Amino acid sequence: MPEFQITDLALFLVSLAACIYCVQLSRRLKSLQDTRDGLGATIMAMTKSVSAVSSATQDTRNQAGELAARLSKLMKEADETCERLEALIERADGASTRRRPAARPAATYEEPARDPEPARLPTGAEGGLDQLIDEMRARQERLKKAARNGDFLFEDEETWVTQNHN
Repeated sequence: MPEFQITDLALFLVSLAACIYCVQLSRRLKSLQDTRDGLGATIMAMTKSVSAVSSATQDTRNQAGELAARLSKLMKEADETCERLEALIERADGASTRRRPAARPAATYEEPARDPEPARLPTGAEGGLDQLIDEMRARQERLKKAARNGDFLFEDEETWVTQNHN
């Protein structure tokens, strides 16, 4: 019968401990790689989250570009409206200085003194100016409401234009 030495026994016990440790590590690795509960599931969830954030970022960039275009268009409309308003004011001022009556001779005691006629705007200019002022106020109110609500951020451009021009 072969003789067992203490070193053989120690070597056998160490090998057995290593085998048990390897089996335990194998089980842990399998649980980490599990796609339901382990690290694999976590990695998959994070990958999906990253792709969702990436897509949301791209959508946000697209919407920001659209909003910049809309804002540019609104600013251009506002500038055009201001120019029209300035032109109407200049026409109204020019008309009022041209229509002032000439100086009258001093009133005599027989003729009562009359007040000169008030300056009037040319026909149609007064209504046009009032209409333009009303339009500017309406646009200002629409823009204030839209800015307060933030609804215009996610509307499509045609809906926005249709709502604001009706």
